[in-house]
Amino acid sequence: MKKTTLSSLLTLLLSTAPTTTAQVTGSPSGFAAGTTGGGNATPQTPSSLAELVTWITDSTPRTILIDREWNFIGTEGTTSSQCCSNQITVCAGGTSAGQAWIGDTCDDGTWISCTYDNAGQSPLDVGSDKSIVGVGSAGVLRGKGLRVRGGNRNVIIQNIHVTELNPRYVWGGDAITLDGSDMVWIDHCKFSLAGRQFIVSGWGAAGRVTISNNEFDGVTSWSAGCNGRHYWTLLLIGEEDWYTFQGNWVHDVSGRAPHLGTDYTDSRILFHGVNNYFQDVGGHAFDVDTNTWVLLEGNYFDGVDTPVTGGTLSSGALVYNVPTVDSASACVSSLGYICEWNRLAASGSWPSLAQQAVLDTFSEYTDSLVDAYGVADVPATVVANAGVGKI
Repeated sequence: MKKTTLSSLLTLLLSTAPTTTAQVTGSPSGFAAGTTGGGNATPQTPSSLAELVTWITDSTPRTILIDREWNFIGTEGTTSSQCCSNQITVCAGGTSAGQAWIGDTCDDGTWISCTYDNAGQSPLDVGSDKSIVGVGSAGVLRGKGLRVRGGNRNVIIQNIHVTELNPRYVWGGDAITLDGSDMVWIDHCKFSLAGRQFIVSGWGAAGRVTISNNEFDGVTSWSAGCNGRHYWTLLLIGEEDWYTFQGNWVHDVSGRAPHLGTDYTDSRILFHGVNNYFQDVGGHAFDVDTNTWVLLEGNYFDGVDTPVTGGTLSSGALVYNVPTVDSASACVSSLGYICEWNRLAASGSWPSLAQQAVLDTFSEYTDSLVDAYGVADVPATVVANAGVGKI
């Protein structure tokens, strides 16, 4: 019998090891449970920017591995034009530069010269049945976002850093757009340096969405609040949407963190926010408009100026934020469990919002409600797990 040496054993192991280095990790809970993305499609790594674009946008089910930084800046040219400079551009006495506005009108300011990258304003339209997955901590999309729209569905975006979408200009670009979509799982991603929203829904339905374990990093040199913190965090205003927002780290932002709802359309939005860590928010976190049902459990607000805006209280929004022990116990009859309370540290006031209509509505969706763990563990747990390279 031939003797097996250590070197031959290693050669054998390497020759029989899978060539794929990454694929989707885990599966979504909450409202997007059942989302499979590319399913059993063999994971593939694109070899060029053109191939990446084709794979993301075509109609073939795929698992697409992002094992490097794909830089779109400069690939579609630039536009030199006039942008609107107003009070959020000058930032007199502020700690950062402001943001000028890309647009056609300038009623409250003056025109200034500006040049912005075209790729940031034209996101890639993600086809149905796609998994877009970062490898380790290497997966970066620089200068271009992703958009799921037009009836496309069953999409997983995991472990990707989307960044540098014309951050000095409002309307410079959105990182993730959902409009006429369904069954979308956004997990373990990082968002930074966008001109506009990190995640935004259009006027159409976003559908069933789970946003979990992401890092929303608002540190910027160009801030609408003149404070070095990004304002345009999440704008969720779709026509018929169900969101699970779980385990996310939202830090160094100043607004729309998130904004929910609108009276512009007959939208209907259900939002379950569980075990998220809001840290160093120099402005407002939740800003909730009408046509919304919001259940907040086990969220930790640390250094948040305004955890819930005053406008939320008068907008017609329906919110259950577990303000008392009795309100936590009151969840049992509708949801079957005691709700986890929310905690504030060095933050603004936490208004008492406990509309029974929220529990009545969510009682129809108990299979889609995720379990909360103790709120005291949120800061350490979320920081250790949220963002890229942590799965």
